[in-house]
Amino acid sequence: MTRGVENTGRYKRHLAAWLALIVLASLALRLGAWAHYRTGAIESEGAEYARIAENLRNGVGFVGLVTPGAQLNFNPLFPLLIAGASFATHDYELAARLVALMMGALLPLPVFGIAAQLFNRRVAFVAAILTMLHPLLLTLSFTAFSEGPYITLFLSAICVAIAALQRGTTGLWLLVGAAFGVAWLARAEASAGLLLVVLFAVLATPWGWTLRGKRAGLAVGMFLLCALPVIVFIYRATGELRLEVKSQIFFYTGNRIRAAEAHPGVDYESPGGHHEIPTSDWNVDSGQNWQSKWAFYGIAADGTGMGFPLRQHAKVIQDTNIRGGDMVILVLKGIRENLPVVFQRFSSDWFGAPWLPALALVGAVRRPWRGSQAKSKCFFLLAGTAPVAATFFALWSESRYYFVFVPIMAIWAANGLVEVGRWTSASMQALGREWRVAAQTLQYAVPCLIGLATVLSPVKGVRRLAVFADSSVETRVDKEVGLWLGHRQSGPVKIIDLSIPLAFHADAQFTYYPYCDASMALHYLDSAHVDYVVLRRDEKFTKYYEDWIEHGIPDGRAEPVDLPSIPGADKFRIYHWRRQKNVT
Repeated sequence: MTRGVENTGRYKRHLAAWLALIVLASLALRLGAWAHYRTGAIESEGAEYARIAENLRNGVGFVGLVTPGAQLNFNPLFPLLIAGASFATHDYELAARLVALMMGALLPLPVFGIAAQLFNRRVAFVAAILTMLHPLLLTLSFTAFSEGPYITLFLSAICVAIAALQRGTTGLWLLVGAAFGVAWLARAEASAGLLLVVLFAVLATPWGWTLRGKRAGLAVGMFLLCALPVIVFIYRATGELRLEVKSQIFFYTGNRIRAAEAHPGVDYESPGGHHEIPTSDWNVDSGQNWQSKWAFYGIAADGTGMGFPLRQHAKVIQDTNIRGGDMVILVLKGIRENLPVVFQRFSSDWFGAPWLPALALVGAVRRPWRGSQAKSKCFFLLAGTAPVAATFFALWSESRYYFVFVPIMAIWAANGLVEVGRWTSASMQALGREWRVAAQTLQYAVPCLIGLATVLSPVKGVRRLAVFADSSVETRVDKEVGLWLGHRQSGPVKIIDLSIPLAFHADAQFTYYPYCDASMALHYLDSAHVDYVVLRRDEKFTKYYEDWIEHGIPDGRAEPVDLPSIPGADKFRIYHWRRQKNVT
């Protein structure tokens, strides 16, 4: 008995040592990748998160640099972590990247835990190593996106949920609710995972109905306790009792896109009673159709922003009444438009195709699912595919919506590699005894070579991803020009631009260019209280934008700014806008 306890303790210590080594290696690889690739300006979404963190520390509240008023579209955990890290860094961009770095370095732990429960420890180590080495996850770990920390938290919640479904103690079910609650505080999509584990607890566990309800209720209650501060915050901002408002914002924008597609070139009634008049002559090809431009950046005739990036989120929520029929129409439209995108993303080189999806398929179906693990694998399959459903609520798609699937598929793919090794060994041994030594060698050599191809093949594709372009070293000039512009100011200013990072580095507020004609655009500069107009020579947006780049802003209030001798700064044309002080 004593020897058994000693052996168990020794095994746990060895396992803990190996996991610690993996985390340290994961951290070292991410630091090395950061040092090798380097970064330029902060990412657009990261700029909003970092400014929220700064405003929280300064007592301004949960307010970003883009949206007027309270930021209701983002959940609070990432900004809170950035604010906490900033006490050590005294730099909000660096704080955001360090939070992402630490969470990315920890990602192999929940991956290991899930794979160990679904398969065995060998598969778990392979899955952790795939996650540690995948180029997408390496790059994501030094960006200021919320997806990196969210992925680690979401998979940690799934790991706890699988344990609760298998062992089912009261403490574990409380932890399930807390884990999904913390993940939800990072991104609202985590609520789908909680819903699934509650359904499994009620419908697919061997306990009595009273115990099933009790444990499911404990998980939901703990989740709501974590979410309560956000619920209160939303209620104070909007007067409505809601768990989240992102769905309403997506609904609002989706309806605007549908309106533009159904009635091109006619007047549109906005929720505020004003009229917007989209005209095809405004459009200049910039990779985004005019319907989406109008939906996001349209303004009313009085210069009031109507697209959700230009409006206070609270007003968007108050003006939006979700009707069941309209929501069904939007979701069906989202499925039609985004379902082909799902297959496109999963077959992309940056994802790891064809190796990662093929290995994941082998790992999932190579052997029948039996016993208690069948239930756990079924739950993980559903929870792992649930993020796809979130993409159907938007009529647009970004590659980062699919980053969460890389470590999820890596877990299945790890089992696929182990199965390939077993198949190789069995096939070689079937040739005769003389092949036994070769079989033992190839059992590990073949999966290692395939695994190497799996993690090396995405390298170039990841570096080409547009989502990482905001922070590539080529954008260093945006940061330097922004810092220079910020040093010229003695007080807060507002910048209008097509991209957010320059305004962040200038310590300014930001607004997007409106989708309208030239005269309305000039009026918007006043109504939005703009101080600086940033034009980018290599970008297109509307006809007036193109004209301003070519011929300058046709208004005496626009004073050209002499840019410093920074390499690459000539891609900008910047004007100081002397707005009319009586415009509100």
